[in-house]
Amino acid sequence: MDCGSESAAVCWFCRKGRHADCMGAIPRDAKSDGPHDCTFDTSLVPCGCDHCAG
Repeated sequence: MDCGSESAAVCWFCRKGRHADCMGAIPRDAKSDGPHDCTFDTSLVPCGCDHCAG
C-alpha cells in the first residue's frame, strides 16, 4: 500500500487508488463500556492517506 502508514486508517477508496473519492472520515465500531458485551459505539476517524492529507 502506497498511501498512509501501516498504523493509519485508510478508507476503501484510497486503498483502491481512487483518491478523488476519499471518504475523509472512516466509521469504526469500537466496543464501549456499556452494560452488555454486545454494546458498540461508532466513531469516525480521519482517513490517513498521504495523498489526501491537506
